[in-house]
Amino acid sequence: MSLLISYDSSFDGFLSAVFEIYRQRLDVGDFLPERPYDAEASSTFDLFLQPFHVETVAESARRLRRAIVNMAGADVLDLLETAFRSEERGVEMKIFVYLRKLFAGDEPGFNRNPTSKEMLPLFLLARAVRHESGGMLGMVRFNKAPDGMYVAEIEPKYDILEMIVGHFRGRFPTGRWAIVDVMRCYGVFYDGKHTEYLEFADPDTISRTIAENAPPDEFTRMWKSYYDTMAIKERLNPRLLRRCLPVRYWKHLPERQQNLAGPANRSTNSLASRPA
Repeated sequence: MSLLISYDSSFDGFLSAVFEIYRQRLDVGDFLPERPYDAEASSTFDLFLQPFHVETVAESARRLRRAIVNMAGADVLDLLETAFRSEERGVEMKIFVYLRKLFAGDEPGFNRNPTSKEMLPLFLLARAVRHESGGMLGMVRFNKAPDGMYVAEIEPKYDILEMIVGHFRGRFPTGRWAIVDVMRCYGVFYDGKHTEYLEFADPDTISRTIAENAPPDEFTRMWKSYYDTMAIKERLNPRLLRRCLPVRYWKHLPERQQNLAGPANRSTNSLASRPA
């Protein structure tokens, strides 16, 4: 009977599962990432598959990483991990199909051909993830917490938090800040020297604490003032705004808050100006 391989939803967990598949010669039907924020995912899988859980083993993941780099290159490993961050349903099987052909060695050269049927879907997924991570750099808004630390909340479509941390370490190398992915219930904390990843049982408590104990800080006022200044009433284009700045990001952008009054409301569409 084919197996439904469950793992802890991390990339190392997936690599550990692939390592065990080869070591034990398992018959794989599908993969089930165990994500706390996606409890209904298991209901979408074939009920006739036999459940089989694989624990994450760091050494197994390292060995498989080395094998991929040796046979395809470090850039291909990065592409696979980036595509994995899409969390798209079935992405694990797409990566597994690619790895199975890579290790079989039946078709030399396919592993670096972005138009091959095994690599093309992974290439497209990785491109989408990188596109969002690049765009997210301009959509992170920090608020000042009661203890003086700056906290930002994001809710991206893909799991890109780790991909953007390096940018903010470079921008704020001596500050204390945290970025929380409220959908995936984890975040990164930077103390001015080191970064630490933390999981949260209820990320919404962070928002409530900031809202209840701290007035709008200078960062927030600065963003609102910027949009007030840049707004040109005659050039508003809401349709273009929604295309360039998807609505799913708005609730974490102070300049898009619906409770703004006066000029601030007018400024919310400034990014949607039509070209001259």
